[in-house]
Amino acid sequence: MAQPAPDHTALATPSADLTLLVSTEVELEELLNRARAQAGALIEAAYTVAGARSQAQEAELARSGEQFNAEVETEREARAKEVLAEGERQAARFDAVGEDGLSRLADVVVSRLLRGVGG
Repeated sequence: MAQPAPDHTALATPSADLTLLVSTEVELEELLNRARAQAGALIEAAYTVAGARSQAQEAELARSGEQFNAEVETEREARAKEVLAEGERQAARFDAVGEDGLSRLADVVVSRLLRGVGG
């Protein structure tokens, strides 16, 4: 009859179990330290990227603000020119009336005022 295979677990001593346990703990601690270092590097990289994006957005906002202000100033200047041109046209129309026209208009205004007062 064949002999049963030797049971190696029965041969293990408590000191061998302890050595294996300590060795495993050391390996796990090293893996944990590497994982922590990698996580720290990833977090630092994420902060760097977030900072760069924040600066880029602030720069874009500043450019947009400057562009908006420039457009508003251009529009304001254009409107001021329009108002000035309209004033000049109105002044030219008034100047074009002449002495005789002004005299006739003055007579009409005075006669209307006198009729209104005399009633």
